[in-house]
Amino acid sequence: MILGWKVALLNILRNGRRSLITLAAVVFGCTSLIVFGGFVQSMYDGMRESMIRSQLGHIQIYAAGYNQYGKAEPEKYQIPSAKLEQISNVIEKQTQALVVAPRLNFNGLLSDGKQSIAIMGIGVDAEKEVLLSSAIHIVQGEDLFPEDAAAAHLGEGLFNALNAEVGDHLTLLASTQDGAINAVDIQIAGVVTTGVKALDDRLLRVNLPLAQELLYTTDVTRLVVLLEETEMTDMAAEDLGKAFRDQNLNLELKSWWDLAGYYHQVVGLFNGVFGFITVIVLVIVALSISNTMLMAVMERTREIGTIRAMGGTPTQVVGLILLESVFLGIIGSLLGLLAGILAAKGITYAEWMMPRPPGSTQDYPIRVFVVSEILMKTFTLGFLISLISSIYPAVKASRIPVVNALRFT
Repeated sequence: MILGWKVALLNILRNGRRSLITLAAVVFGCTSLIVFGGFVQSMYDGMRESMIRSQLGHIQIYAAGYNQYGKAEPEKYQIPSAKLEQISNVIEKQTQALVVAPRLNFNGLLSDGKQSIAIMGIGVDAEKEVLLSSAIHIVQGEDLFPEDAAAAHLGEGLFNALNAEVGDHLTLLASTQDGAINAVDIQIAGVVTTGVKALDDRLLRVNLPLAQELLYTTDVTRLVVLLEETEMTDMAAEDLGKAFRDQNLNLELKSWWDLAGYYHQVVGLFNGVFGFITVIVLVIVALSISNTMLMAVMERTREIGTIRAMGGTPTQVVGLILLESVFLGIIGSLLGLLAGILAAKGITYAEWMMPRPPGSTQDYPIRVFVVSEILMKTFTLGFLISLISSIYPAVKASRIPVVNALRFT
């Protein structure tokens, strides 16, 4: 066995050009998979954190039945103000949350005196939302402050649709909890973008007391929880669910995973694209390696005939060629991992900007993550494809009649 390894290594070194071609194919395949896989992973991570820190939080708490019936009768499925402190204490005790922020959602009309536009309004606790909504960027103006009772943030698309400037006053109309129509004056404190155009075209953020005054209520629609790490979400949600049941709190909760439908659609799409590209890259690498090994078999036909004439079996010939492929696969895969990591770091460091995708309002820098799982899968695929691609040339070499092989020129 040791002799076979030595012969395989000597053959690799002896045929330097052929070995370099094979290694180049493996390195190309590994580098491509690492870079594209890391880029896709960075997209997932960026999209996830952006949604969490602009809209969803990690966990949202509702009154029981809200998700089933709340859209039709939201006023009947709100969290009473009398229980907010108790619920917040339970959440902070069970999850050690960074932020527990109340929100009051409403729909209404925003008027500048000439036109009225339908809006999706959110009443927020301005102090807590600074951390919770850190992914929301202020395009113009300033942040919301609790002392500015009438201050409001408009989504960029909504602001552009109105004939207004930062500092102007507008009229906000909405239906109260008992079905009446109420109106309040607001002042544009700033213009914001969440990165999602459809949301920016309708978004209005005001201080929670103003939203409660508009709707004639002291209740809130939900409590939004921000944790230290996204990976803590499942455990925190399980602990909270148990604590709510133990204390007979009539509540239900959803994690960001349950609420992020768009995120799951994008992940499913790119997983399919990544799988398709992986297959294409592997086929290219396999054909390249197989062609190179077939050339090697033709070049060494007389050598193979000599081995057979000296008593070598077909199995030994196959084993010798496969050993060469094993060494080339290991070396090529290791070099591919190194090249892929360097390429990923270089692309991230360069900070090239990607054009904004459909439905988004922001450009973003290209980042390529170095993911250990992708590295392991890439190394395994690189090694296996080198080995599998050499099976046919090895079997073909073992089946050449000895006499024909010795006469081959």
